[in-house]
Amino acid sequence: MIAKLQASPATPLSLPDLAGQTFLVTGASAGIGRATAEALLASGATVLGIARSPLAYRHPNLHSLRCDLSSAPAITALFKKVRKLTPRLDGVVNVAGIDPKITLADGDERKWREVVDLNLRGYYLVIRASAPLLRRGQGRSIVNVSSINYRLGVPKRSIYSATKAGILGLTTGLARELGREGIRVNTVTPGWIFTERQVKEYFVGAKAAKHYAYLAGVQALPLKISAVDVANHILFYLSAVSRASTGHNCIVDGGWLLE
Repeated sequence: MIAKLQASPATPLSLPDLAGQTFLVTGASAGIGRATAEALLASGATVLGIARSPLAYRHPNLHSLRCDLSSAPAITALFKKVRKLTPRLDGVVNVAGIDPKITLADGDERKWREVVDLNLRGYYLVIRASAPLLRRGQGRSIVNVSSINYRLGVPKRSIYSATKAGILGLTTGLARELGREGIRVNTVTPGWIFTERQVKEYFVGAKAAKHYAYLAGVQALPLKISAVDVANHILFYLSAVSRASTGHNCIVDGGWLLE
């Protein structure tokens, strides 16, 4: 028997002050990144959607830009294109990442760099390249997406967990430095989210019942958390309604960690 989790769709958040602003969103092809980009577009914003491959959706205010964010030279080339498209950025959302299962024995330098260069270094380099454009912007907000995984001690996820913990350090490390210029930096940290990839990998087939039961047991809320749920929290931190918040870690996990 599959444990009962509410599957009602999340109501997308729409914030009027985001209209007319310009945002850069990495990992915009699917999951949380796509949900964030679509929510921003629905709010009247312009979105520069970054992904390894062209985006599969279209909108008059969406610019699809390809980039391998694990490559420092590729990020440099990306921002040459960004500066041609816009003189300013009002916000940046770092979502792109990978979560391979790697044992300590198999986690050599190459595999370490494969994960860290995208999941952590990529965040830093995107923020660094965005800073001059953010200084000319209005909202001046950066949102980094982490994961509660670093708190769970999941086997074979040590490198991934290290990057997700590092994102919190990156956020707090920059919050005061950039705060002097009116640039805010916050983290949104999801739990187990029902993205297309997660559903395909864990919630169909023979093991689905086990995963549903586990999730129902650890979450305080019997809820299938969607990418839109996470995007709503990201939009909150991009908007001026959260103007007094920086250096925060907002956990969106249905009450798994209860923090």
